[in-house]
Amino acid sequence: NPRSQAKLRCFFEHWLEMERGEDLAKDAELYPGFDKSLVADLRISLHGFIEQIVWMGSGDYRELLLASEVPMNRRMAEFYEVKHSGSDRFELVEFGRKQRSGLLTHPYLLAQFAYPGATSPIHRGVFITRNMLGRALRAPPEAVEFKESDFDPSMTMREKVTEMTKAAVCQNCHAVINPLGFSLEHYDAVGRYRKRENRKRIDAAGEYESVSGKNVRLRGARDLSKFAAHSPEAQRAFIEKLFHHLVKQPLRAYGDDTLDRLHETFVESKCNIRTLAVEIVTVSAAHGIADKMKQ
Repeated sequence: NPRSQAKLRCFFEHWLEMERGEDLAKDAELYPGFDKSLVADLRISLHGFIEQIVWMGSGDYRELLLASEVPMNRRMAEFYEVKHSGSDRFELVEFGRKQRSGLLTHPYLLAQFAYPGATSPIHRGVFITRNMLGRALRAPPEAVEFKESDFDPSMTMREKVTEMTKAAVCQNCHAVINPLGFSLEHYDAVGRYRKRENRKRIDAAGEYESVSGKNVRLRGARDLSKFAAHSPEAQRAFIEKLFHHLVKQPLRAYGDDTLDRLHETFVESKCNIRTLAVEIVTVSAAHGIADKMKQ
């Protein structure tokens, strides 16, 4: 149904905070060619990637995070320096698992959560923490503005962020944020894959402590995507966010065991997003009927 498709499209725009990228711009000297036309192409590409999996493919939530193809047209392919037929139409370009892994490595999102002239592990890490893993973060006790001029220009962004957030009071949140953001440091401010920064090899490794207390070793974007795809905490976070978007009420208002039941059904359906949407509206409708019967 076109209305269902529109509803889910709106959800993904909200979940991925795509409205932040409406005025997306980069340093023209550092990234020539990254203009409004390319940004528009990137948005179309991201929507196309999602629709390819959710509506035309398996519908598997895990594939959203693990697929190594990106829809590209000629302009995108030229900017990201990949082989393409040369058509202005979008076609799937295979990158391989080392370079791309689903949503988290789509160039639109990578560019969206980055500075005009550099990456931002903090912005990327906060987005992943809150949106992908469903973890709450406290407001920082003191706002600290990142300034390139405060650091030695030979330092990598990872070194700068590590230095800036080393205080114990910062580590309350950055112990979670930093390793997630660092895992995407192979991608520059416009989402291009790189192996070096300032002549130093990129270090994308880190260790993330999950909600359950498990230490997850991350060696880069692929490990992060695999964790988000398969971990129950990330799957449950996705279910909660989709429920809230479709029903406009918090999931926990529908019973303490509702999330458990929806997650069980989600896993049984091989993490099918379309099936999950149906289950959510069914649960909501059944709850409404039960309330009327009580009255």
